[in-house]
Amino acid sequence: MPNQPQAHTGLSSKLLVQLAPPGAPAIPDALPCFAERLSRLFGLGDTMTLDAAIGYRAKQPGTPQGAVVDRLIDELATIRRALVQRIRGFGSDLEFDGDPEPEAALNAWLTLQRKVAANSRQLRDKVRKSMKDQGPKLARLAELDAVFDQTMSGYTAQCFSHIPKVLEQRFEHRSTTPEQSPTPATTADWFHRYCEEAQSLLLAELDVRLEPVLGLLEACHKEVNNTP
Repeated sequence: MPNQPQAHTGLSSKLLVQLAPPGAPAIPDALPCFAERLSRLFGLGDTMTLDAAIGYRAKQPGTPQGAVVDRLIDELATIRRALVQRIRGFGSDLEFDGDPEPEAALNAWLTLQRKVAANSRQLRDKVRKSMKDQGPKLARLAELDAVFDQTMSGYTAQCFSHIPKVLEQRFEHRSTTPEQSPTPATTADWFHRYCEEAQSLLLAELDVRLEPVLGLLEACHKEVNNTP
């Protein structure tokens, strides 16, 4: 198989580090175990749905298809490249009459964040749909992923909604730093640094949002290789 999705570790930690205030630990020293934290997000109805997903049986037997997986991996790479290019261009098309305006900058960033979220969600749905025809193991995994995705959607949306609040605070901090002289040159300098910081946060968010897709494609790749 020519292509293989490259799984990344610590993507969530990377985002948390960027969100943490200077000098503050991004991740607490002690956290409850993963299973305990996850169980807090699952109610009785979610548990029943999860149990049904575990016992899911595909209607069609199907077999893993390497060509389909290759196309999806290529599509993931293409979508990520396009989104990275858009993110890297954040701030270049913003024009202000005078000092940069926080509302306009944040609205432009939020537009990009929504695009990242929509593209990631659509690709994840597409991968799951393709897995339904690629054998019982992948079909069951697709069902499980759909349950986790739906159950955790509210929690993840709440977590990602914290990022623009942090950006607002950092815009305010950079624009009101006492040491800065209010000249066009210094204004352009701090706004450029702010845009770079906003880009880095969204790039980290992009990788976190694509992590489930990478996991699904990695499972597909292994299943293809393990199928005689």
